Amino acid sequence: MADNNVSGVAAGSVATGILLVFAGIKGYSLPATLQDVITGKSPLKQTKLHPITAPGAAPATTSTSTSAVQDLPVSSIDGNYSASQLESLWVMAGGSRASAPNAACHGMQESSGSPIAQSANPDGGTNVGLWQLDTPGGVGAGYTITQLENPLTNARITVAATRDGADWSNWSSPGC
Repeated sequence: MADNNVSGVAAGSVATGILLVFAGIKGYSLPATLQDVITGKSPLKQTKLHPITAPGAAPATTSTSTSAVQDLPVSSIDGNYSASQLESLWVMAGGSRASAPNAACHGMQESSGSPIAQSANPDGGTNVGLWQLDTPGGVGAGYTITQLENPLTNARITVAATRDGADWSNWSSPGC
């Protein structure tokens, strides 16, 4: 007669494998996904962490090391970043600590910290992401909306376009 018992180790291994595949396909942080599953929250509300860049359009600071991606500040449960999280993201994207508070203020004014914020631009384009990068002819030119919704990609483009926060002339927000 066949034994119908399932080993706890086997079930745990299968569950871990499914979690790894899910997080990898979705581009989510594995620790954050695991935490969401354990605490009963939906991991589908996470911000995707993998940096995406368009060919030839990435700023000079395009390190995509695994450690930098894993250290990306995790947004709050509603998906929005706080001002201090935007400051951390700014520095991670190559911006200076000195310019981070003003950059975070711009991000809060532009998107209220939402990496998926979108608004229409008078030029017919769409402003996308934390710093509302304009497509197709503005600072976000050459990137898709999905790419600009990536927090680290949006921050890297903004750091480069503002010369580390020295020139916000392409933005309508006054800053702080």
